[in-house]
Amino acid sequence: MGSFRSSKSSDSSPRPSNGTFSSSSSSRTTIPGMMGPKERSPFKVLIVGAGVGGLMMGLCLERAGIEYAIVERMVQPSIARSSIQLSANTLRCVEQLGLLEEVMKIAKPVSMIKLRKHNMAVIGKMDGTYCKERYGHYSCIVQRTEFCQILMSRMPPGKVQWGRYVLEIVSGNAGVQCRCANGYVEQADILVGADGAYSAVRQNLYKTLRERNLLPKSDMETLKFTLKGLAVHIMALSNLRQQGDLLTPERGKDVNFKQSEFGPEAVDAVCALVQDLEIPWGGTMADLISYTDRDCITKLMVEEKHYKTWHYGRTVLIGEACHKFTPFSGQGAEQAILDVICLVNLLYRLDENPTHQDFCSVFETYTAQRGPIAKSAVQVSNSMSHLMNTQGLSADMKRKILFNLPNWILSANIDKIQVRPILDYLPAVEDRGVRKKSSKTHHAASVA
Repeated sequence: MGSFRSSKSSDSSPRPSNGTFSSSSSSRTTIPGMMGPKERSPFKVLIVGAGVGGLMMGLCLERAGIEYAIVERMVQPSIARSSIQLSANTLRCVEQLGLLEEVMKIAKPVSMIKLRKHNMAVIGKMDGTYCKERYGHYSCIVQRTEFCQILMSRMPPGKVQWGRYVLEIVSGNAGVQCRCANGYVEQADILVGADGAYSAVRQNLYKTLRERNLLPKSDMETLKFTLKGLAVHIMALSNLRQQGDLLTPERGKDVNFKQSEFGPEAVDAVCALVQDLEIPWGGTMADLISYTDRDCITKLMVEEKHYKTWHYGRTVLIGEACHKFTPFSGQGAEQAILDVICLVNLLYRLDENPTHQDFCSVFETYTAQRGPIAKSAVQVSNSMSHLMNTQGLSADMKRKILFNLPNWILSANIDKIQVRPILDYLPAVEDRGVRKKSSKTHHAASVA
């Protein structure tokens, strides 16, 4: 990696911009048809966070032949508490990585969404039965922990270092150094922050930028969500298994929310709020709660934010470290995987001796390509969240219209967001959809 400059002020990088990856540096390979892992890793990537984004990043780098290490603050993989959505936009890459068959064994396809009132009367529905033929796959609900286990199973043992809580990150023109609470120190050429909505990497990065008066005012604001009231989302996954999200925003305009609370007190409190609500299969939430392992119930706080600053120097952010979605939007893991595909493709194009400016150019291009898409996705998620949960006659009418639109209108809108990207360096897989991906990738921001 070369000598490491430990001075915090040694990073002379310009402020992140929306520039493109067009430098004529001789260290960048542009030979068409590059395939397969590199014979020798040209640099090392340190990934902070072993969630969906971090593990997907690690696996994609593994297949690219690029050295990497993953550090995670948790002492062991989390138990099953939540699920993620995967759509045709990400399942094509999942298939390219050879994971599709295994993922489909644990996935629950979603072919229909019904919207019901509190008395279980159906307001409307969205028929997605045409999606598999049109786009290649149904959108699927997958248990987060099981999906992460599949990703880890395809990486060499020991790639994830557990119990590494990041305290300090030092960045210089020759690399980065990450110091953890237990004294563990890891060095690399670049750092990828994949550590979620409360990212320690982002906090360290933004501290540096604030000191240099380079951080936009909006990025200094804390995570908030102003939706009022109680929202209960229940999705039938099969005749024997259901998935439920109990979403309870707290009051107060200045309240900042934690992503989740795992303690038994928090679980008991949220269960008490919803136990008398009816459920579509008969009975009440109390019945569903009684048949659910307490370890599988989590109190979730709804919050969202799109950050403007995704990189500086040799540090770059992916996933919810740079764009946080409400839990029920189904976009958190999906957008994180799309971030990974874009970033790894750009990194793979670097040749044997990339310079500091080469890395900065990659990060600028990544931000320029993914930033507007993620921002639009957050905006769509916000609009849908309010539409689904706001009370009143006007909101009822809007929901009734949306959930009773003809399929040709729904499909026309979904057509615009089909990108279905793949990794440039692996053999391509068949694009199974009869409706090919949109050439206007900047529209790829809504929920497929």
